[in-house]
Amino acid sequence: MTPSLDVQLFWFSFWAYLIGWLSFTIWLAARKPLWTRIGSVCFALGFVPQTVAFFLRWNYTGHFPMANMYEYMAVMSWMAVVSFSFLTWRYRNWVISALISPVVIMLMVAASLLPKDPSQQLMPALRSSWLMIHVTLASVGAGAFAVAAAVSFVYLLAVRSEEEAKKTFRPSFKIPLQVLLIIPAVIALVGGVTDALASQSSMMLMGAPMSGGNILVLLGIYFVAAGVIWNYMFKSTPGIESRYWAAIGFSGLFLGALAAGVLLSAGKLTLTMDSPLRIFEFFGVTLVFGTVGCFGLHAALGFGAVAGKLHLDGRLLDEINYRAVALGYPLYTLGALFAGAIWAESAWGSFWSWDPKEVGALIIWLFYSAFLHARYQRGWSGPRTAVLSLIGFAMMMLSLFGNYFFGGLHAYN
Repeated sequence: MTPSLDVQLFWFSFWAYLIGWLSFTIWLAARKPLWTRIGSVCFALGFVPQTVAFFLRWNYTGHFPMANMYEYMAVMSWMAVVSFSFLTWRYRNWVISALISPVVIMLMVAASLLPKDPSQQLMPALRSSWLMIHVTLASVGAGAFAVAAAVSFVYLLAVRSEEEAKKTFRPSFKIPLQVLLIIPAVIALVGGVTDALASQSSMMLMGAPMSGGNILVLLGIYFVAAGVIWNYMFKSTPGIESRYWAAIGFSGLFLGALAAGVLLSAGKLTLTMDSPLRIFEFFGVTLVFGTVGCFGLHAALGFGAVAGKLHLDGRLLDEINYRAVALGYPLYTLGALFAGAIWAESAWGSFWSWDPKEVGALIIWLFYSAFLHARYQRGWSGPRTAVLSLIGFAMMMLSLFGNYFFGGLHAYN
């Protein structure tokens, strides 16, 4: 079956962005201006058809095209391209552009794996003009937060003190191996033993029967504590290595959550738990994919060699991080909270229902409010705000896919 024209344009944009990203990546190694020109042209060639595809889909469906996860991720990637283009024009720093461009590819890849059927219709109760305001502003704000997270990743990798810049950087595998492989392997072994015992008895875990998915549940419970363990083990580690593995760890686990969420949305992954343990099963899948992502990023950076050669202005990256959050914050506030509450009142008769996504949006808003407070009132900057941006966007991804394990009124998308 031939895909609709809007989907064909989406794929054209996808390949244009991919070639653009590869051009920027080659420029990082070759440093020849030709590659930045090719990359810029490819991103421009991708942006136009992606914008046209949005309006075509609107025409095909007869309603504002934000009814499913594919459309939401596509708009997030569109906003990431807008932010990428603005940062390239404003700062004229091709290193930053080259290292932010993968965010666009990541979001486009996620969207490409999701069902794209334009015939999906909204529930009658949800057909309202507030859909356009609510979902658009929320997704555009989330796109700005994605750029802030990407800049934070670059900051943790590339900013060096004068003393650190004089030393050769060789990251140690000791802590990542312990946290991401050895401890989870022991937990998986314990989970396998309990699975075997559960087949002969009625063992319970947190009030729920043990099942074949309990290995992932145990890994998911460990996942919640892994960040604390990681931080504790790095307390005696030099700042440069601590920042490097913080960037790799947060980004790898974020990629794991994105992969798990997209596969869940596309119906290629099924969670077996029918209890509150469902979220821990999702965390377990995230840990598995995230571990692959961590070591994949580490390998892509030439085992730290590429990161060791990057030396960027920390004040510039910190400013971009702040400006991206400052842009996304009011958009997300208006879209996710205010417009969402008005739409909920219209659709469900109550502006607040303690729906999981409503609660998630409130928590994310409070988190970024704390981010801006720490920046303005406490003078936080640099590595602190970089880590906060990565944590905030990880929370955004959890909220985005939360309806698949929390349920609630947003379960339709």
